[in-house]
Amino acid sequence: MCNLYSMTKNQDAIRNLFKVTKDSVGDLPSMPGIFPDYPAPIVRNAEGGRELAIARWGMPTSSDVLFKKTAARAEKLEAKGKAVDF
Repeated sequence: MCNLYSMTKNQDAIRNLFKVTKDSVGDLPSMPGIFPDYPAPIVRNAEGGRELAIARWGMPTSSDVLFKKTAARAEKLEAKGKAVDF
């Protein structure tokens, strides 16, 4: 269940709303929003109950895209005369 309202509340509100038993976050900084590829608070099921933690989230990049980006960077380095090994 994803409740956007709860994501904008402070750490105590998240703990109370989701009945968190373990807090691995420490002091949660205020955040203007939740964005892909940035750390954000999550509540996950853990041994002994629910845990409040920080995780980076987003869609995984395909290996084809990663290879093409790496090859493009390698070409730029080779054009500068630098050795590339990947």
